[in-house]
Amino acid sequence: MVAAMLAVLRCGHAYVPLDPAFPAERLSYMVEHSGLSHVLTTKALAGQFAGQRTTCLALDDGQRASIVAPAPAAAPSTAPAYVIYTSGSTGKPKGVAVPRGAMVNFLLSMIDRPGIRAEDVLCAVTTLSFDIAVLELLAPLCAGATVVIATEEEARDPRLLSALLGSQRITLLQATPVTW
Repeated sequence: MVAAMLAVLRCGHAYVPLDPAFPAERLSYMVEHSGLSHVLTTKALAGQFAGQRTTCLALDDGQRASIVAPAPAAAPSTAPAYVIYTSGSTGKPKGVAVPRGAMVNFLLSMIDRPGIRAEDVLCAVTTLSFDIAVLELLAPLCAGATVVIATEEEARDPRLLSALLGSQRITLLQATPVTW
């Protein structure tokens, strides 16, 4: 997942996180609304996108895949880095395109304050479909730090999360109040 995010960004494109736990109708709407040309997924999840006007690439199928798409040498700071969908409290989720420049400014400011150092180990507990995942996954990498991605079960169970924090020598954790 992280390698795919970085590859998409490096190629000058934007990504749209699709949470496989979302209802099929919501995923279908997000794919259609965003106009995705490709979905990077796994073999086990590829069926969720059957019938969509998009190409599914299962990253765990052992095949080398290449996407032939023109990419700018350097995307402008105004180009989208990712499109995050709202919770849909008004009925339909709305896609919000976050510009590359805004993402970079956010990451650099969080590295500066509260601060992330190369020797830090951050535990990522947020699903990719929430925009704070950008902080958890990319800020440590930008700072030369380490990211440990908690499983869904670890992120929801205080005992398992505590064990992970201790065993991985976690120095940073960003979480919602309910997690704390």
